[in-house]
Amino acid sequence: MLVYELIENGEEKKLVFDGRVDNEGTKIFQNGLDEILVKNFSKISLDFSKITFINSSGIGKLLLFYKKFKNKGGELVISGINDDVYALFNAILLDKLIKIEK
Repeated sequence: MLVYELIENGEEKKLVFDGRVDNEGTKIFQNGLDEILVKNFSKISLDFSKITFINSSGIGKLLLFYKKFKNKGGELVISGINDDVYALFNAILLDKLIKIEK
């Protein structure tokens, strides 16, 4: 099961996910991303250090979020990504679109 927590510490805004973005987790993943859009942050870090898996639906949700967030002038960073998820993002060239900090 996927859970998330929004951490706001001064200028630092971080959305921390824990679990799998699979068929069950995709809706929760979307809810977390939607929470960011309504808050009008200028920069956000998505902490993927505890994401063990992300399916194609989750990647689609991430891409739609990225487009909306960027169109609002936001800056997105994915941090703490594990090697398996990073390899997937690298294979589909997502690392060329979104800044990823391992």
